[in-house]
Amino acid sequence: MRNPTKREAIIGGISLASTVALSLFILQHRSYINDIAHWGYIGCFIISVLTNGTFILPGFGIVLTFTLGGVLNPAIVGAVAGIGEAIGAIGAYFTGYAGRGLLRDSNSGLYLRFSNIIDRHGSKAIFFVSAVLSPIFYPFAVCLGMLHFGWVRFFLATWAGRTVKSMALAYLGYFGLNAVLRWLGVSP
Repeated sequence: MRNPTKREAIIGGISLASTVALSLFILQHRSYINDIAHWGYIGCFIISVLTNGTFILPGFGIVLTFTLGGVLNPAIVGAVAGIGEAIGAIGAYFTGYAGRGLLRDSNSGLYLRFSNIIDRHGSKAIFFVSAVLSPIFYPFAVCLGMLHFGWVRFFLATWAGRTVKSMALAYLGYFGLNAVLRWLGVSP
């Protein structure tokens, strides 16, 4: 295994430190997360960045996108959540960037399989993994950073996939939540 370069170590260290600090901040001040959710589109963006930049609250962003899609314009909610989630995912990517030397020279079966998938499918694989509700996206993004996949291509494919996922959630919230509210006799 080769040691990471100084640049890789600095970028990865900053990313890892900010992810850990942000996670600890969220755990300490989790009552404020509910307050941010009441800010509408801006709250949706902030929560989306926070929930995808850490591994602490991944389900909260999904619930918020669904709920806000039912009470706000679902197209805007989906677009805002998609860009926020893509920005948050960059943190996971750069966390893996410093670990590139740890995985790159390895001949492990997992490394070879994963690098073959990325070599053959690249952005399509990233789009698919980011477009589905899956708990493997954070480690997937870290591994892509380790493989030194282009960060711009990573961001664009993640943005597209996360926007599709967020739009679907927002419209499910729009149609599902509105139906439930009408059934309860509450007007949205």
